[in-house]
Amino acid sequence: MKFTNLLLICMCCVMVAPAAWGQAANNAAKPGILGYLDPKTGAFRPVPSATDEVVDPATFTTFGGTVTVTLTITVKSTSLTVFSCQADVSVSDNSGLRTYSETATAPATGTGTTRTCKLTIPYAWSLATHATDSMSTSYFVFGNGASTTGADTGRSSSLLFLDNRPVPANGATTPLTAAVTL
Repeated sequence: MKFTNLLLICMCCVMVAPAAWGQAANNAAKPGILGYLDPKTGAFRPVPSATDEVVDPATFTTFGGTVTVTLTITVKSTSLTVFSCQADVSVSDNSGLRTYSETATAPATGTGTTRTCKLTIPYAWSLATHATDSMSTSYFVFGNGASTTGADTGRSSSLLFLDNRPVPANGATTPLTAAVTL
């Protein structure tokens, strides 16, 4: 019986030892250079650090100007009486650092079957890669009114990318027009 108890105690110690050793602190990482070994040449190639690719904001160029969007609305839905428009201009700097978006809204003017929205969007963008950046313009037109039964009605029309072009020269005015039917 003593031999059985001694064997049982030894087996328990052997089973518990790995769990106890797993609680020990890990060894501290050794300093080194992150990279890989080129199998063709046998040369070590360090991985470039993220700080090598940082663009200094002091080198950015500011481009400012104005985009004018004139929307001519032909009204075919007779229940619509109130119209409003929105235009958006956006640019994403190809450096991946910045995206700009500018928006203007305005009520439509005119009566009858023809209405007009004139939207002016001034902008000033600080861009790192202006030579390869593109500016996109979109519009949205909303019409509201009441039907013959008195129920509210609504209709909208939009065009994503009415215009897509390289960022214009500093100080430029970019006139855009579109015809919309509601």
